[in-house]
Order: sequence, then C-alpha cells, then structure tokens
Amino acid sequence: MSRAELEAAFCATTYRVTVPEGSFALRIGVAAPAFDAFLLRLATQWPASDDEPGETTEMCWGIVTAYNPAALLSEQVNRLAHKRLLKRIKALGWFFLPASNVSDGGVWPVEPSCLVLWADEQRMRVLGSEFGQLAVVCGRTGSVPKLLWL
Repeated sequence: MSRAELEAAFCATTYRVTVPEGSFALRIGVAAPAFDAFLLRLATQWPASDDEPGETTEMCWGIVTAYNPAALLSEQVNRLAHKRLLKRIKALGWFFLPASNVSDGGVWPVEPSCLVLWADEQRMRVLGSEFGQLAVVCGRTGSVPKLLWL
C-alpha cells in the first residue's frame, strides 16, 4: 500500500475514546471541542507530572495501537501485542484511556488502542516505533487531531 493510500485509510478511521460517561469519536483534521473540554476537566484531577493538579489550558495526547504493524496479523498475535502495549504504558507510569480505531465501512477489523494523556509527539514517536507502527495520532486541546508519521 502506498503512503497516500495509507494516509487515506488513517483519515477514513474514527478513533473512539472510551470514558466513564460514554465515548468520543475523533477524526484526523476535525476539531472536537467537547473532547477538549473533557480533557481540561480531567487535567484538574491528573497532573502532568508530580505537580499538584490544577488549572490548565492545554493538554497534549496521543493514540497508539499495537495491532497490525505494517501487516495484517492474526487476532491472537494482535491481542498479545496489545497486552504488551498496556504493560509498557503502565510501566512508564503514563495515564491512558482505552480507545479503538474503527475504519469507515468496516474495511479493517476494529483495532484496540490507547489514548495516552500528557503525551507529546516525541513520546508518541518512541512508543509507536517500539510497537512497529507506521504512524500515530496526536493532538492537543484547542487543535485538531493529526497523523504523525514515524
């Protein structure tokens, strides 16, 4: 698949983030003000570092999956990779929310993923590369989600 075809596939995907109140459907290049507001409320509970939680006007985040790095793999192999991803994120002490990547029209199987909070682009590059991904989705409150090629 060419890079243009891959980019079209990434853009023809909904990145669904699951939260206790329901879910948010994120798309590359599409603003999500309700999601931004949710993140800013959440930021008052979860600090970016060892600092005390408090008011913040910005939070960066990234979505990564361990599924199908550069190829379509078996469900069993993908599930094991996802477990390793969860273990890695937890070992790093990062805050995350469950997510899933849902292709338009069901062209691809749904891929479990993670939305990592307080994750700048460099952290997401490293994590995505560690799991063999070609790209990750990154964003920050006040801007649209974007595709970050690795």
